[in-house]
Amino acid sequence: MLIADDSITNLHVLNNILRSHYRVKATRSGERAVEIAARDHPDAVLLDIHMPDLDGTDVCRRIKAEPGLAQVPVIFVTGSADDASRALCAAAGGADILFKPVDPQTLLDTVATQIRGAGGAG
Repeated sequence: MLIADDSITNLHVLNNILRSHYRVKATRSGERAVEIAARDHPDAVLLDIHMPDLDGTDVCRRIKAEPGLAQVPVIFVTGSADDASRALCAAAGGADILFKPVDPQTLLDTVATQIRGAGGAG
């Protein structure tokens, strides 16, 4: 599991929810997220849309373009709860979108569903 969000608070919240179910790596950098994904081939990626160095939708496109990563589900976790954000995430190849503040059970259910759908281990 890889989480990329420029907010330390958001990283801690997501990590605290997921760490008892998954091995989690986290970064505040979109560029670093692409590097980690290419190296570690995570079961799923959680991305914020708005990050300072590389926008989450660009991160998603780059991850999906990496050999062996096209099927990795990317779930956007964002505070931008509007139709334009949904469309951007879908166009970038996102599997799903969740809105902040995230409900812990919804996050766990969404991640599990996406990993199962991608044929991951969970």
